[in-house]
Amino acid sequence: MLGWLANYLFSPSSLTRMAKELRTYTILKGIANNLSQPFISFTAVSSGILGEYLGLISSASTFFTALAQFISALLRTRAKSLLLWGNFVSGVSWIVLALIPFQGPLYTLTYFTAELGLGISLMGWNLIMERLSATARGVTLSQYTVYSTLGQLVSTLLAGIFVGSSTSLIRIPFALTGAITLSCAFLGQRTDVDVEDPARRPRVSRKLLRFFLISFLFTVVWSFAWPLFPVAQVYIFHMTYFNVAVISVIGGISTLFLRNRVGRLVDRNRRFSMFLGRILLATFPLAYALAPNIFVIYAVEPVAGLTSLLGSTAYVSYLYDSSTKEDVKMSLGVYSLVQGLGGVVGSLISSAIFMGVEPILGLERGVEYLLLTSAVLRIMTSFGYLKLKV
Repeated sequence: MLGWLANYLFSPSSLTRMAKELRTYTILKGIANNLSQPFISFTAVSSGILGEYLGLISSASTFFTALAQFISALLRTRAKSLLLWGNFVSGVSWIVLALIPFQGPLYTLTYFTAELGLGISLMGWNLIMERLSATARGVTLSQYTVYSTLGQLVSTLLAGIFVGSSTSLIRIPFALTGAITLSCAFLGQRTDVDVEDPARRPRVSRKLLRFFLISFLFTVVWSFAWPLFPVAQVYIFHMTYFNVAVISVIGGISTLFLRNRVGRLVDRNRRFSMFLGRILLATFPLAYALAPNIFVIYAVEPVAGLTSLLGSTAYVSYLYDSSTKEDVKMSLGVYSLVQGLGGVVGSLISSAIFMGVEPILGLERGVEYLLLTSAVLRIMTSFGYLKLKV
């Protein structure tokens, strides 16, 4: 079914054997990641995790994937090797997560390991995408984002329906994530595309220094809201796993319909694309802070399709085009580290402030005020992208 939909969206005659293999890999990774990732923070809060542990879990998908990508950039390793070992580590970790209690340091550390593995595989994937997208960055990268979304739509919705409101049942999607990710470890070896390390020591372009600084500042305020979302979902809107799945699927559907427009926009106006992708992220904390019910959150979620496409195309495209081929790997590693540090800093600050104001303001009012603060800060820092040289 997913293959048919992909062929419907993209002319099968234009797909080479190499592209078909990479498409299959991307769809399977989308299925694997979205059987579990949309629910990880929700599961933590539902299991009673709050405070610094929630801050770490909420930012782990950014920080630990970023740390792994930075370390990968320092090693002389081929892209296909990164796909193999990253998916293997991540797959085994998700299977372990399905078997252990959902509380305590073991759960947190195992999830961190899964994200480290994901980061290693992402570095390999980004290197392959740099080579494939050389002639049309926005269009090519958005196309593969849509392939991943095809996997997301089915897996997230089915997982949400299956689990419902039973936290214990999420173990099965976790285990399936592990099994599918392990299959991707070997599927990635079938592609003919590989990237070797340059002979000379890679450098980071000075042009990217301002981009890194703006990205760090924005990620700090962006991640400020991350621990607050699952708290609002559980304690204010009383969501189930199905509700969380619907939110994710609505965003995924809008991704499918916006793919062509976003790809062309990124190729035509890179700087405005980066600005738009950031300022629109203020929509979500505003919705959670002001919405009287869950249906308002559903109504604004199509914006997520636009921000997702811009997030996976505009910033990486800018990075690719601002680096030489020899320096792309290091640039990706530094960018990932900058985002990872920003993500963990913002999430921990948010968690600490929330634990301080919650006894004074109450849970609902405290979450609302902090989400509004996050939205204002997201708007303010997004203007920094308009100052970049392209």
